[in-house]
Amino acid sequence: MAFAAMGCGADGEHRVISRYYSATDSMGATPTHLSIVRRATPSDLVENSTAAMSMTQPGIFFTINDSGNDPLLFALDTANKDRGVWRVTNANNSDWEAASVGPCSAGAIAWCVYIGDVGDNEATHRSRRIYRVAEPRAMAAAGVDSVQADKLTYEYPNGPQDVEAMYVSRNADIFLIAKRPRLDPSERHPLPALVYRLPASAWLEKGRVVAEVMDSLPIAPGSAPFRLITDASLSPDAKHVAVRTYMQLYVFDTDSATGRVNHSVPPAVCNLLTVDEVQGEGVTWVDNHGRFLFTTEGHRAPIALADCPISP
Repeated sequence: MAFAAMGCGADGEHRVISRYYSATDSMGATPTHLSIVRRATPSDLVENSTAAMSMTQPGIFFTINDSGNDPLLFALDTANKDRGVWRVTNANNSDWEAASVGPCSAGAIAWCVYIGDVGDNEATHRSRRIYRVAEPRAMAAAGVDSVQADKLTYEYPNGPQDVEAMYVSRNADIFLIAKRPRLDPSERHPLPALVYRLPASAWLEKGRVVAEVMDSLPIAPGSAPFRLITDASLSPDAKHVAVRTYMQLYVFDTDSATGRVNHSVPPAVCNLLTVDEVQGEGVTWVDNHGRFLFTTEGHRAPIALADCPISP
């Protein structure tokens, strides 16, 4: 969802942000082998707010529009070419903000695309929804089809949360990472972002389920400009999870079976300021070695490919 703050495209604005970070903390390593890919993406794709790379179709990733748009799932390739659009039936786009490719269930060999109707800018919604669809096959050229969704309705144990970052582990558990600042009630400073988990078994429950507070990350939303968490992506080998803010990428070591972060290894941090996105939102892995694809909101917006370190 749009973030009310100054843009980051002008050199002067870059310098202001860089000076702030240099006075507070490091923005991290500079990305290398940066490539900006501009192409005529689908006209219906107006807010490319996430990215989820296919595990079975090399170079294909899925994305969505966010709040108030039609329930559409888009496929693009790493050349930013339209590879199909699917209307998701049995679904409503209240505030789609996240997507991930993962096993359709615990132990399954089939892959699904998970779509998170998880945005909540004002933190007013008691419950949110996640949709799960069988991963469609990308089309050779632009085309339109439909895909049927399963729906999971859940709530948070500590009240409504605004979330844009979601990933699905290899055991089909769903992890959700809070986007916005959480303040210490006594000292009024931002606290680490909370991580919630929905187990794979939640899809078998009837009615609304309650997510579990699983963890917190050493990222404090609101502790620096643009430090709000906008996406997350598990690596193809499930050994790392990338978590991005508007301006930085954090790469955490994970348990490949459960998807849980290994806090004994500090995260690698990458400075996304040089990617020069209008409003950077999405991230997904191109390979296991630190090649990433970044998306930004905007009509017919480009994608960026760059290398970032995956170990500190």
